[in-house]
Amino acid sequence: MAEDDERVEELGALEAIFPELKVDHHHFSATLELAVSPTEPLLVRFVPQNDSKFTYAKACLIGSAYIERDVALSHLPPLTLTVTLPEGYPANESAKVHLTTTQAWLPSGKLRELESEANKLWEEYGHCQILYTYVDHLQQAAERGFDLDQSVDGCLVLPATAEKDLVAFDATTKLATFNAGTYDCGICLEPKKGVSCYEMRRCGHVFCLQCLQDFYNNAITEGDVVGMRCLDPGCGKEAGDGRKRKRKTERTLHPRELLAMGIEEAKVRRYVEMKRKKKLETDKNTVWCPRTWCQGPAKSASYPPIPSDLAAYVADEALSDESDTETTAGIPLKDSTAKDVAIVSADRLAVCEKCTLAFCRVCYRGWHGDFARCYPRDPNELSVEEKASYEYIRMNTSPCPTCSSPTQKTMGCNHMKCFQCNTHFCYLCGAWLDGDNPYIHFNKQGSPCFQRLWELEEGDEGQVPGDQRGFAGARGWEQLALEVAREADVREAQAAAEAAGNEVQEVDNDRAIEQAIDHMVAWNPPIAVAMAQIHLDEQQPQEEQPRQRSSDEDAIHSRLDRLRLESRRRRPAAAAGQDEDERQQAELQRFLQLAERDEEDGWDSDELDDDDGRFVIR
Repeated sequence: MAEDDERVEELGALEAIFPELKVDHHHFSATLELAVSPTEPLLVRFVPQNDSKFTYAKACLIGSAYIERDVALSHLPPLTLTVTLPEGYPANESAKVHLTTTQAWLPSGKLRELESEANKLWEEYGHCQILYTYVDHLQQAAERGFDLDQSVDGCLVLPATAEKDLVAFDATTKLATFNAGTYDCGICLEPKKGVSCYEMRRCGHVFCLQCLQDFYNNAITEGDVVGMRCLDPGCGKEAGDGRKRKRKTERTLHPRELLAMGIEEAKVRRYVEMKRKKKLETDKNTVWCPRTWCQGPAKSASYPPIPSDLAAYVADEALSDESDTETTAGIPLKDSTAKDVAIVSADRLAVCEKCTLAFCRVCYRGWHGDFARCYPRDPNELSVEEKASYEYIRMNTSPCPTCSSPTQKTMGCNHMKCFQCNTHFCYLCGAWLDGDNPYIHFNKQGSPCFQRLWELEEGDEGQVPGDQRGFAGARGWEQLALEVAREADVREAQAAAEAAGNEVQEVDNDRAIEQAIDHMVAWNPPIAVAMAQIHLDEQQPQEEQPRQRSSDEDAIHSRLDRLRLESRRRRPAAAAGQDEDERQQAELQRFLQLAERDEEDGWDSDELDDDDGRFVIR
């Protein structure tokens, strides 16, 4: 091997530039692995293999199968370059290059195209040394993703069998690259090696593991589900294209991220359960078990049970990316009540996921079948526990002006921040407060809460503020409505008691009238007896003497008139039938008196109105 051989010179220079180059000086060949890490992640579409027996219907039946799946990969298996320099290189013959990839992810047509670039460069450079130029050309092509996004499909298309290995290689390479670097923790601001840090998957912010574990463990212990998000204060304020969002996004973390941070599985499971419970409670379409000792949620496809493997938990993952984000300060996008959608017969069946009770979601009774007619349960039919809970919430909490979540103050000032949607508001009047300067509301003259920042400093236990000015806003209106309703109930109770007293008095008056009439009838014989007495008097004529009423009769008639007058005064709107009966009784007594004096010829029988069929001789 001559020392002045240009092949030795070029291989030596290339070996100095790329220490990882493996050179065979005896055969004038070299091997180099080139990393493939595109500047922009390369979109790879994985499709099933071209199998004539593999149909769309079969793919749908197989739980783990799919038709196609798009994945953006930042790292792909390296490209292996093998170059051999012939004896006439570079003056008379070009270098012989051969490109290969592990896992065969790069199409063979693209490999042949890249190999042909070596001969083109040799021709362009006038038969000079081109190894370094060719390697640099390959590296630039790798940064562009070999222009695979410019293909007809707009991405790299590979069989589905290659997805697992390529995705695993991408994750492993990312982790190795991250661990090799040094980063400043966004919380403690100290420089840490990558092995002691964690990079958020969605936003890329970096924090040390110790700070993350301390914060998230404390948040899970306190039940702060909303706080389980990126800790960077500016995270979510900008969209992907660099524009500022109108409202900051606040996406909660997936349990697999918490497990990757080293948080205990028991803590992560508690977080997942609290997050699921929160979504169930905020979703107005959730159906709850009617059993008072259970009251668990019904099984729902939107909220499947939590699996034993938390890393595989994908329930409502896509929805959480939206519902926890920028819509309306934490209020889920889905806000339709069960009453807005008519429940068809087939959808009435609900099964409690805790006690497995099958019941009807319309009438909340045990399942009665699809063909039984039922009616919605009266919302006033609340259990004792529900009524006590609602009463406590009304008396001891103030609602958030944005999401209406009840908030109770245990101590401190009246500047509140909603635990549900992070809205700043006043506890006394429910007014929205500026998060940058919330205390101007309490320092501005003319404000309803001027100098009332520390009212109820010891907490709200249902008492009125110390200045006796009470609450305003939604809570004040509710208390006013309760007071009006309470006064209305008192008036109704008084009216009912008065009506009951009047009814009792009327019954007593009716009984007294009946007793007086019976006593009077005893003094006045029936018509038949009176007529017989008249005929006996005709057989024994004697001087007619008008019958004089005794003092007892006068007292009875006087008492009867008073009772009738009092009854008519107490019942001005009495039924016409009762007055008619009294009139007929009076006319009957008049007839008897005329018959006793033998003056019945002057009595008109039409005065009894017996033609209408209502006259009854008592």
